[in-house]
Amino acid sequence: MAPIMDVHELSNLLQQLGFRVVSLLDLTREEMLAAIDKFIQLLDRGVYGLFYYAGHGCERAGRNYLVAVDAPQPYEPENCVCVQRIMLKMQERRTALSVILLDACRKWYKQQCIPSCIMPLGPTGNTVYGYATCEDAEAFEVQDGGKSTGIFTKYLNEHILQSEKVTHVLERVSEDLGKDPLVTGKQVVEIKHTLKEPRSLADPVRTTGHTKELRLRDACWRQANELPQKKRLMFRCGVEVEVSFSALFSNVLMAFATVKTTGLRTQDCTVTLSSIPTLEDIFSGPGRSEEMDTLLFQKSDNPDCTLRLCALQKLKGSLVIKVDLHYTHMDSRLRQTESKQMDIGKPLVASCKLYKRNHAKKQEGASGRSVGNISDGKAAQLHQTPGGPRRPFTRKAECAAQPAAARGNEPEENDETEQQDFTFRH
Repeated sequence: MAPIMDVHELSNLLQQLGFRVVSLLDLTREEMLAAIDKFIQLLDRGVYGLFYYAGHGCERAGRNYLVAVDAPQPYEPENCVCVQRIMLKMQERRTALSVILLDACRKWYKQQCIPSCIMPLGPTGNTVYGYATCEDAEAFEVQDGGKSTGIFTKYLNEHILQSEKVTHVLERVSEDLGKDPLVTGKQVVEIKHTLKEPRSLADPVRTTGHTKELRLRDACWRQANELPQKKRLMFRCGVEVEVSFSALFSNVLMAFATVKTTGLRTQDCTVTLSSIPTLEDIFSGPGRSEEMDTLLFQKSDNPDCTLRLCALQKLKGSLVIKVDLHYTHMDSRLRQTESKQMDIGKPLVASCKLYKRNHAKKQEGASGRSVGNISDGKAAQLHQTPGGPRRPFTRKAECAAQPAAARGNEPEENDETEQQDFTFRH
């Protein structure tokens, strides 16, 4: 549950900084790679790119791996997503700033494997890794004010709006986490960077001279964040019901139904919502629904009915909302039901067709203008996979870990010949 709250709060903060944010929950490996493809398309010269992940992770031969929800155990690289691959693709787009923030464990796993060769890019610089924990260590979750949160992201959210160099912000996070008695001797933030200019996440977005590029990126971002229009439905009995929508995440849509007017001969009106096809509510399990409801009802005006529509990335056709109105007819005193349907198409990230990842070779991105300390755009992608069920909570990848070899474990940023190839499309 903690990563869900982390993603929601961090998403709101990044939007305040001017980032175009896509936030996604509970993805398979193929869905993660497809989403990363879309993210890379938003990047170009002068753009600030930020990738955040909260969930299971592990480290192997100096590389960090993100564990998707469908990864079988024991975890193998071909079933996970390599973090250094993501940074490589961000660098290839010649971004003005590339940041990866990982709230995941880095326990060493199968360190006896032979490291692969490295074919680095030129020294482009301005890359930042912010790790929630150091090598061969776990990242913990805590209860904070009645909600669960990753302790790294707790302090990150407290400092991220500051207009300081991004590495200074992460240093403040590290210092605060280091003073927290709950993780003393268990978790320490690690920061790696190649900053050559004083980049800040709060740098203003420069639009002059970049209108075409901004419009293209904005159109791509809006595709994953477009909400259905609010609509009022008039039933035969004279009752009017308003159906509206809100996005908790880019792949989680909320539908609200509110009775606006009652008919002359109706009373005790209630509304129920359902969808065609039926989409699983990933928040309905024990310990998840209550915290999500606190987010939900901050966003609505006491509707008569709500419906959570999750995992929209799996939707292959149009989504239909079915509205059932139940009421008592004042003449017959009998309960009656009337129904109406709304076709809302492919909302939010469903329109991106992440289930149809393109495995074609990469295409060269459009040229852009280089900038100084001011960016001409910002893009952020946030991923979450479930945390572990243990107390104290950690985000460790469950595996039969082998003893670590006596060798250095520095991340190899620009590895082009990983034994298991991860292909990305621009």
